Amino acid sequence: MNIKRVDDFTSGGYYTTMFESDFEFVNPIEQTEKSTIQLFSEMEKDMLVMNVGVIPKHIVDDINKRAVKNWREQYEEILSTKIPKELIKLLESTSKKEQVQLLKGVRFNPEQLISFIFYAWLNYGYRYSQYSAKHHHTGLKVEELPTIIEIKKDGEVNKVGETTLSDGQLKQVIEQRRVTVSKFLDQGDNWHCFFTTFRSLRGEENWKSGQPHYHYISDKFGLSRNEVVAQLKSKEYKLGNLPHIDLLDYPSNGGH
Repeated sequence: MNIKRVDDFTSGGYYTTMFESDFEFVNPIEQTEKSTIQLFSEMEKDMLVMNVGVIPKHIVDDINKRAVKNWREQYEEILSTKIPKELIKLLESTSKKEQVQLLKGVRFNPEQLISFIFYAWLNYGYRYSQYSAKHHHTGLKVEELPTIIEIKKDGEVNKVGETTLSDGQLKQVIEQRRVTVSKFLDQGDNWHCFFTTFRSLRGEENWKSGQPHYHYISDKFGLSRNEVVAQLKSKEYKLGNLPHIDLLDYPSNGGH
């Protein structure tokens, strides 16, 4: 987890930006534990810095201990989260036809997805990879972008940093950028991929009147893993008609 504080000198406040770098073939529990503890710790430190300034070392130690405790509680919640039975059957499926049939009507929320990823590791040894790709519209010069772009619910544009672009152009940057996030589970030659786009998460794709969703593809669909990764990192991936899995309980928001 990469966490960075960006001061907003206009308002006197600041933004905390967070993003996960790509990773491959990891133990998903160890990966999530590291990121979650860091996130809990940095969020509490940010709040204290804002109110009291410099934090004494013994307070930092206490914060880190609480972060570990919070992670352990969250881990137990993840393990106890009920997983759709069709996803579990997916791990032993042997054909594309069977996988497509299993996923008809399946829905999950973010907690169920991470619970499934943990289950696949603990019970089948599936390692976890995540890739992301971001592409802006043609003609945009990235160096013209400010550090932060936030589109508020009322459509107002808030920005931090220097830019030559108007608020309308900055809004267009957010609305037209293409971001894809892909999660792979690998066990030898068997792999499963769940991927989504920011447009899907914002309810802008043509699926069930804007229902956020994931797409699914696996080694049984006739493409190599490398081919699929390359497509998902491209500006406009072409993977044919794939199963959709509705994503429930996802809050939509905008930003850069």
